[in-house]
Amino acid sequence: AVVPSLTEAPFPFNPVVPFGKPIHDRLRLEIARGCTRGCRFCQAGILYRPVRERSPDDLLNMAQNSLAATGYDNISLLSLSTGDYTAIGYLMEKLMGRCEDQKVAISLPSVRAGTLTPKLMQLIQRVRKTGFTIAPEAGSQRLRDIVNKNLTDAEIIETVQNAFELGWQVIKLYFMVGLPFEIDADIKALVDLVQKLNSSGVRKKGKGRGTLHVSVATFIPKPHTPFQWAPQIPLEASREKIVCLKRVLNRPGIQFKWQNPEVSLLEGLWARGDRRLSSLL
Repeated sequence: AVVPSLTEAPFPFNPVVPFGKPIHDRLRLEIARGCTRGCRFCQAGILYRPVRERSPDDLLNMAQNSLAATGYDNISLLSLSTGDYTAIGYLMEKLMGRCEDQKVAISLPSVRAGTLTPKLMQLIQRVRKTGFTIAPEAGSQRLRDIVNKNLTDAEIIETVQNAFELGWQVIKLYFMVGLPFEIDADIKALVDLVQKLNSSGVRKKGKGRGTLHVSVATFIPKPHTPFQWAPQIPLEASREKIVCLKRVLNRPGIQFKWQNPEVSLLEGLWARGDRRLSSLL
């Protein structure tokens, strides 16, 4: 069933606060559901259509009541693309006005490079700098166009440069290997882009050295997406690409991480398998 309006959707004003420390130890506010971007590998973008937004006033009320009930000192504004929220500037201004004195930070875990403006960054850092994650997904413009990830090198470089200039020390970058129609030149373009982002030209006005956390995973075709029938690259090919990237990106200022190719293979198996896999599970 599709929830027609998030205004009428229930929200837990008194969420359970666990005794143990979870990975995401913060108040989570879903500001919107759905995405208009249409990345061809993204299952969530298909499943959660259409786009629906909560009103800023509802979100401010949710934040105030939930913070009082939980004692959290961090709010995470959740959606598939937080920067696309219509009133993101207004919401951030109002939230920071209420949260700054309480030392409650606000994080935007899912923001496109083109929507992460200097003004938005300045609002985020008014309490403390939370993490930035940018997902170019592919290194070349050609491959980004194929997967419908409409970001240019210039937008990515400008966003990273602005973050360094404003004092951020850690910026996370997500890429995939094995995307449909990928060629060797696309892997080289990935390396070139990361090296540009790690260059002194991008960092020249930054405070301190800073680190790029580069994460690479193998493309996994998901059901109901335009790439659902695309093949997943063989295990050995996945290993070779990751080893190659690890070798050339093992440089000062870059921390390289990757998803285990064996885990990616299993994830692809479960993503497209049917009930016959139940006995294996």
